[in-house]
Amino acid sequence: MASIFKTDAGTYRVKVSIPVDGKYKQKTKSGFKNKTEARAWATQIEAKKLDNDGQNYSDELLVDYFKRWVSIYKTDTAPATLFQYRTTEHVIKKYLPTMRLADFDRSDFQKFVNEYGSNHSKETVNKRRVHIAQSLKDAYAEGMIKRDPTIRVKTVGLDGKDSSMKFLEFDEMKKLEEYACDHYLENDVFLAMIISIHTGLRFGEVAALRQSDIDYKNKELSVTKSLDMFRNEREPKTKNSIRTIKVDDTLLKILKNIKTKKDDYIINSNAQRVTRFLHVTIKELGIKDVTFHALRHSHASYLISRGVAIQYVSERLGHADVSITQQVYSHLLKSLRDQEEDKTISLLNDL
Repeated sequence: MASIFKTDAGTYRVKVSIPVDGKYKQKTKSGFKNKTEARAWATQIEAKKLDNDGQNYSDELLVDYFKRWVSIYKTDTAPATLFQYRTTEHVIKKYLPTMRLADFDRSDFQKFVNEYGSNHSKETVNKRRVHIAQSLKDAYAEGMIKRDPTIRVKTVGLDGKDSSMKFLEFDEMKKLEEYACDHYLENDVFLAMIISIHTGLRFGEVAALRQSDIDYKNKELSVTKSLDMFRNEREPKTKNSIRTIKVDDTLLKILKNIKTKKDDYIINSNAQRVTRFLHVTIKELGIKDVTFHALRHSHASYLISRGVAIQYVSERLGHADVSITQQVYSHLLKSLRDQEEDKTISLLNDL
């Protein structure tokens, strides 16, 4: 026999009595949008007679389990990564506030992905899906749920930005760089932009730079550390991120003008402040709206488009291996390949 109740949140909760070892046990599920959905689930459970094989699966809410799982298994992650897991926790709380861990099945998971994907990019949706799936696989391994609900759950979502939107064209980059060069002594956010445009450093690497990292004689800059979102010093992203790169005369001259002590950070503004000023400046200049990380892409794209070897660009960016660089900049490499094909055919026609 099933009982259906309307909750204060406007959703519906169902209680179904099912036989377990000769006794009746109540199985409850919440979060249904209407009575029809609630009744359909109750009918399905009653038809199965017994859904949990007599085992006592977890009564814990999905959001509470996920929060606990993060605190146990993700303690050694970088703060920025941990922040992403906390964001996933908030998403679960918003979309699945009353969902019990034991009741969360494949159809629930896919429904959540579909709903969340209706107004989020596929990349963002996949990040949330992967986080939740990781926790559910551990719950299944520990016997907290009967089945693995992550199997064949498909990521859906809005298309992300076109690859051309992820970096500035040369004239746009030059326009921003010239503006930043006129204002860097007034505000270090512009210095951060200049450094990224000229070096391709990640923001955390830019933020961690000190004058002691600059070798003016040999025209080199050493990347040995990174600052996280809380401005805590950490090891760079990968072992290849620890690197020494050549820098141009323009950047060296600008860095010499900065009045900082040898061991003080060159940049004091945090990522949020730099990003805010970047968006305002870009709007003012009438160029494409991009993120700060896009300045790194712009640096690399400029070098690749001018024929600089992909292996060198990969080393300069501090990528783990060249395949990452090839994947990220595949759109440019294809264009260069087309140019090489045209050049080849032209040469062969001259035979």
